[in-house]
Amino acid sequence: MKRKGRYVVEAAYLVPGLCILLVYLVFFTLYAHDYAVCVHTALECGIQGSYVDARSDRQVEADLRQKLLQKLPQRLLWLQNETVEVKADPVRIGIKVSGTGSFLPVDGIHIQQTIYRINPCSIVRRRRWLAGKSGT
Repeated sequence: MKRKGRYVVEAAYLVPGLCILLVYLVFFTLYAHDYAVCVHTALECGIQGSYVDARSDRQVEADLRQKLLQKLPQRLLWLQNETVEVKADPVRIGIKVSGTGSFLPVDGIHIQQTIYRINPCSIVRRRRWLAGKSGT
């Protein structure tokens, strides 16, 4: 008679443990998705703004901030209160994306990306090794 109740007691501990594990797995997946989306969106918008054109640094900052604030809410699942900071100078563009979500016990997502504003085509054309000539 004592062995009949043993399975019920084991299931009473095991089933809630498995349910909690599955819930945390789903929450972690949402966090990982939003982290990857923030990194990708920051790099995507930063690369678009890194090309040298007639715009000033302040115009580039405003355009990138607008693009990021437009694209991020469409792509995110967990992050709700996102903040975007963009700093542009003649050498690099710095993008910071941070925010918090509603139901995960983490501080939030904080991403900082630096995209260098160089003109790689002219640098490659000037190199002699591209044409097969030695530099001596």
